[in-house]
Amino acid sequence: MRISSQETGDRRRETGLKADPRPLLLCVVVALLVVAAPASAASNSPTLLFDTPTADVLPAGALAISADATFPLTKTSMNVDYPELDANVRFSPLKRLDFAVTAYTLKDYVLDAKYRIIGDEPGDFGLAVGVYDVGLNSYVSPLGHGLNAAWPDWKHRDRTTENFSAFAVASIPMTEIVRYHVGLGRGRFVGYGTRSKYLNTDVFFKDHHQWALALFGGAEFYVTPQVTLVAEANSRDMNTGVKASFGPVTAAVAWKKMEGLVFAKGDGRFGRFEFGVSYQFDNLCRRREPMPPPERAPEPEPESVAVEPVKQDLVPIHFDFDKSNIRPGDATILQGNYDVLKQAPQARVTIEGYCDPIGTSEYNIALGMRRAEAAKAYLAKLGADRNMFSTISYGEEMLVTHDAMQFELNRRCEFKWKD
Repeated sequence: MRISSQETGDRRRETGLKADPRPLLLCVVVALLVVAAPASAASNSPTLLFDTPTADVLPAGALAISADATFPLTKTSMNVDYPELDANVRFSPLKRLDFAVTAYTLKDYVLDAKYRIIGDEPGDFGLAVGVYDVGLNSYVSPLGHGLNAAWPDWKHRDRTTENFSAFAVASIPMTEIVRYHVGLGRGRFVGYGTRSKYLNTDVFFKDHHQWALALFGGAEFYVTPQVTLVAEANSRDMNTGVKASFGPVTAAVAWKKMEGLVFAKGDGRFGRFEFGVSYQFDNLCRRREPMPPPERAPEPEPESVAVEPVKQDLVPIHFDFDKSNIRPGDATILQGNYDVLKQAPQARVTIEGYCDPIGTSEYNIALGMRRAEAAKAYLAKLGADRNMFSTISYGEEMLVTHDAMQFELNRRCEFKWKD
């Protein structure tokens, strides 16, 4: 949910009421209702900071609750001079699909929905479509509904009635530490300022186009695997800030509506400071499997007097970011490992797959297993007996280095002789 402490800006200035504490209390109640659920160690990011959607969706069965607040940075006629509080509950019932319930005020509740068309994991290229602010009221904003209950820079007499906002967005990983997001949307993504037309279809018309579509986008720069610098923009707002994720908790601080302080002057200046925090619970719908019965211990085998050959060390191989294919240089290493294995045909070897810490724990476990299976398949192709290998994935555990500039050392497969 998202909760605002205001019904309308005009009514607030007329009455001079203090901030309504009920929205904050409602956030606390929602948190207490789900605090007993099992928590996850990782989360992804359905939005960049606060306004711009990404192609990410929650993992199936996950639930996230969040709350954020904005505060004025200036006191002018173009700024709302009181704090605004929001809260949000997001849930994913199925893979690639999630929904959110948002309350901008205690009377203004809306529904969000998003479906990821392309890409299975946050580290992949992703394409998603969705709708925001689907509700019974028109012109919904964080301040309520109606033409008068909106940020002053959002108001315009030629606005088309808005009962929802639709969008399509692509998330593009450029390097290990940089990811871009770009999309096209209507409704809340379309601005009406003097510079807004350069980011929407109004640029092709003399007057404001009633069904305008607008570009939006942003970028993430991972300073560390947990801390990210973020910038986002659409034809209404420009925001920049820092986002930090520690296990299931994500916190963000942002300078919101930068354009109001960068481009505007005098009484036309505006801008907000925003702080938000979210908590994600995973596997709420997962059924617990019964424990299997204990296995009987195998009968001891008679001691063998055969002399085992000396086992040479097997050399690890490495992989490109988010890949599991065998590179030419690593194929040469596997050929050498195969030559060693031919000298011990009765031996058993465990192939261990590892990843760097970028991405969710679940995704890295799966990626590590794909890498281990790829190494096993290549050795079998060379002539090794597939039955002499077992595979396991440790994901992002047991890192070789925590230095982001050397993460390629973590993306590896190791080969261990079994006793």
